[in-house]
Amino acid sequence: MQRIVIWFLAGFFSLSTVVQAMTFSSLSAQQYNNIKQAGLDKLQLVHSDIAPVLQQHQQNPLFRFTRAGESAQGTAIWQIDIGRGPVKILAWSQMHGDESTATAALMDLLNFIAAEQNRSWREKWLSKVTLRLLPMVNPDGAAAHSRFNSMGIDINRDAKALQTPEGRVLMQVAKAFKPDFGLNLHDQNRFYTVGDSAKPATISLLAPAFNEAKDIDAARKKAMQLIGDMRDLLETELPGYLAKYDDTFSWRSFGDTFAGMGISTVLIESGGHPLDDTRQVARRLNTQLLIMSIESIGSGAYQQQPLSAYQAIPFNRDDGIKDLLLDNISLNVNGNQALIDVALDLDIDGNRRARIRDIGDLSIYAAYHKFDAGGLQYQAAKAYALTKPLTLDNAGYLALLREGYSHFSGDESLLSNHSDLPLLVNPQGLTGPTPARYRNATFLLANDQGVQIAVLNGQLLDLRSGKLLQPAKI
Repeated sequence: MQRIVIWFLAGFFSLSTVVQAMTFSSLSAQQYNNIKQAGLDKLQLVHSDIAPVLQQHQQNPLFRFTRAGESAQGTAIWQIDIGRGPVKILAWSQMHGDESTATAALMDLLNFIAAEQNRSWREKWLSKVTLRLLPMVNPDGAAAHSRFNSMGIDINRDAKALQTPEGRVLMQVAKAFKPDFGLNLHDQNRFYTVGDSAKPATISLLAPAFNEAKDIDAARKKAMQLIGDMRDLLETELPGYLAKYDDTFSWRSFGDTFAGMGISTVLIESGGHPLDDTRQVARRLNTQLLIMSIESIGSGAYQQQPLSAYQAIPFNRDDGIKDLLLDNISLNVNGNQALIDVALDLDIDGNRRARIRDIGDLSIYAAYHKFDAGGLQYQAAKAYALTKPLTLDNAGYLALLREGYSHFSGDESLLSNHSDLPLLVNPQGLTGPTPARYRNATFLLANDQGVQIAVLNGQLLDLRSGKLLQPAKI
């Protein structure tokens, strides 16, 4: 089955030979496109995606590559050092294998640093800062599209036990390097919003606590001040889409553990954004935040930030936004009429199964995608049994859908499919006479003229035109 839906396609951009000298405050969209690494505009990155980029940069004397260790399955975990200054910054990404946005940003950062036209920018900090990068700490999890490593362990809950080779590598690197600052790069749930607003939290930041009391020592204060600089940048670049991550103390986690070791640790969580299913907006912002952090730490500018700048950032709120909202669906249960909204979870970065997430009056929620189903009534999924060979083209498939069939059951080998439309065979967990939460998002929408829309694993097929719909987006 194909991925659930990708309605927004961003272009790939290669490293240009003409890159203007710039600072973080003047990194325009076009300038970013010039250093944006090609081939990484996708939901999931694996080690083979970044290996050619790392190999390219290994030839550059600016970058000192070291094999810091390897994963449980033997894939290399690389350490890249840049600069030779006394102030040390450690940044690591993708310790959760299915959180790859910042890994792409680190590749963009390498391109930015390597650009010859940025020589004067580099010279401002190379003697002041030593930057150490560990991209893709969990390559095995990345290959499996999994949060966990190949042993089934969450590396970010292994900071104390250190039972994973990946966790041991990260801790050994930190203890040997003794960084002043740590940049902990993750992806967060795309359903987070900024406080009580309807805006998704495209970036969430946190200076993690080092104890249950959430005390502020000198190291945590510096992290909060650096986040103050980050807030100022994001208010210029994308106002209203910044939140603060939950600051509950997590004893087993690396960020909280590093904070307890006196490292000024900043958590950067990449989230969703309208029209951006592959998180390229968050990727660009990550790149800018990394560039800004190097500058601010190297110059000490962050020290001018009051703690009030950090404290003013609203916390993020879970389940504040939906993937797809179908509004105004008519429902008839034993003569009882209702007008309902149905929210779908497209699970675009998970197991490719779209689910019904919520039902009822959902008018308080924002959504990445919307469709007004006014005048249409819910109709349950119905199987077409495969009992003999069937050759299917678009016209024949649309005809079956109009008859009320939403999927096929039986021996899949009997089906010869020549249609290019979404097609389901033996789907699991379907809804019944009424929509049900957490069930497969496959059902029909009809009026007195028959079935008009087929919802097929979260994809909306207009039977009148025979085309997939692109719902209105916020």
